Amino acid sequence: MEIIVLGSGTGYPNPRRFPPGLLVRVGESPLLFDAGSGTLYRLLRAGVDVGAWEYALFTHSHSDHCADLIPMLQAFALMRRTRPLHVIASPAFLGWMRAMVDLNPWARPSLYDLREVDITRGGFAGPGWTVDAAPSGHTPESLAFRLRAEGKTLVYTGDASPGEHLISFAREADLLIAECSFPDESAEPYHLTPTSAGTLAEEARVKHLVLTHFYPPCDRVDVAAVAAKAYSGPITVAQDGLVLRI
Repeated sequence: MEIIVLGSGTGYPNPRRFPPGLLVRVGESPLLFDAGSGTLYRLLRAGVDVGAWEYALFTHSHSDHCADLIPMLQAFALMRRTRPLHVIASPAFLGWMRAMVDLNPWARPSLYDLREVDITRGGFAGPGWTVDAAPSGHTPESLAFRLRAEGKTLVYTGDASPGEHLISFAREADLLIAECSFPDESAEPYHLTPTSAGTLAEEARVKHLVLTHFYPPCDRVDVAAVAAKAYSGPITVAQDGLVLRI
């Protein structure tokens, strides 16, 4: 399983960090998790055939996580795409997507199937992989994802709040990609900090923690050193373009 961080930032403009996006390659099946502004360009730079990939998973409908969805659908129409696209998300997100397509009819599929997958109804299985979701606590509809493939497990929190709800979901994952929006001293209730992300990783007994989704104040703090006070395993601070393999 290969993971490419397409964007390690947020909605706050940052020349070093694009908004959230995560590409996971499982065999010949690329999976896209979230699609902030600029994701389509970054997929091209990563060598993805944007007319061929079939699976996009979204944690929630805040624009820094999904702003490129409608531009992608418009691009698919212009490219005369025929391969189906599965959008895997919560019912609230899927309803938002339908409303956005109604407002942007040029993005409406014509030659391909746009397949809505309500991940909250029991998970989803693709070729050689399975994915499940659980509430992340960021908003009522926000989700975290747990991907199993090639004998490994990846958990992506999306935006999340600290608490027991994620510990069992992330239990013993090979890789936990956790948001880390603010330094501890600027903590907000519906986001993680270095300490709360480290605590989640330690209590869930994950094998490797990757911190991402940084507002600018995090770039002025050694977030890995702070997280290491709570988590005893390896820690990686995400940068745009980071490639990981598990």
